[in-house]
This record gives sequence, C-alpha cells and structure tokens, in this order.
Amino acid sequence: MDLKQIERNLFRDFVRDGLADMLVGAAFLYIGLLLPAGGVVAFVAVGLLFYAPLLRALKKRFTYPRTGYVELRQGDPGPLPWFILGSAALGLIVLVAVLVAVGAIADPALWYRWMPIFFGIWMAGMFLGLGLNVRLARYCVVATVALVAGPACALLPLSGKLANIGLFFAVLGAVLLAWGIASFLWFLRKNPVAEEGGADVTG
Repeated sequence: MDLKQIERNLFRDFVRDGLADMLVGAAFLYIGLLLPAGGVVAFVAVGLLFYAPLLRALKKRFTYPRTGYVELRQGDPGPLPWFILGSAALGLIVLVAVLVAVGAIADPALWYRWMPIFFGIWMAGMFLGLGLNVRLARYCVVATVALVAGPACALLPLSGKLANIGLFFAVLGAVLLAWGIASFLWFLRKNPVAEEGGADVTG
C-alpha cells in the first residue's frame, strides 16, 4: 500500500465518526436560518474561530478513547482543491447563463434569488471530491442533495432578498447534520471504549 493510500485511509478514519459533519451541518443550518434576517457575518467569524478547537475537544472526548489518536500529516492537499475551484467556476458560469436566460442579468436585485444554483454546484463539487477522496458514499449523497436543492430553492418565489439562499443552506445543513448524527451514533455503537488507551498514529 502506497503512502497516498495510507493518508486517504487516515483521513477517512478522521471523518468516519461524523463529528465534522455534525458541526458543518449545524453551521449551515444556522446560517440558513439567520440569512433571511441578516446578522450572519458575526456567526461565521466566530464559527471559523472555534470550529477546529471544538472538533478537537469532541474527538478527544468521544473518538480517541475508541480509536487512538490520529494526526494527519501536512503535505500535498491532493485533488480536492481542484474539485472546489472547478465546481465554483462551473457554478459561476451556469449562474450567469441562467441570469441571462431569465433576463435578470441587468438587475442585481434579482441575482440573490438565483444564487442557490451557484452554491448548489459549488457544494456538490466540494462534497463529491471529498466522497471520492475518502471513499465514503454519504458525501456523494450530500453532493446530490446540493445539486438538486440549488435549482429547487432558486425556483421558489420566496419573499426576502436572501430567503432562497437561506433555504438552500438550511436544507443542506439539515441533511448533513442528520447524516452526521447517524454516523456518530453508528460509530459509538461499533467502537466501544477500549479498556486500555490506544497507541498514537501519525500519518
């Protein structure tokens, strides 16, 4: 087994417990609920500041007593950034095409309604890349949900400038949060606490 495969397996084990999905899903859901009312910037800033420490604390409490400590080696980021950048570019192209097709390109006030199309393609590429990288089907399902929810949320005639975008993030966040909780409960069931501390593993 080559080093790249070992690193992929380590990262797969890192996300297998569902804790990262739960935190990201909760953040997306909260953003979706806050967007129509505004005031989301402060939450995003606080979330970015505390996400990593909170995830480490949860893993130290629930994951490492069951699996041992895993530290991911910092190195080549692999293909995932290309999925993120490529899907963002594709989403922007599709969004502009839709705005031109519906005659909204000249009215920036209408852009917000159709923005879920961009976010849907972008998030779909992001989660598809993650799913292919770690070989976990749940991320491919989340990618499909994002791809479908984007245009579906854009087509709804909601009131409020950011309501359509908020609905998209709320839907995607709810799916990711639910899947994270299910994965976490399954992880706890399949991995009882070891009687002796596991050895450290550094990738």
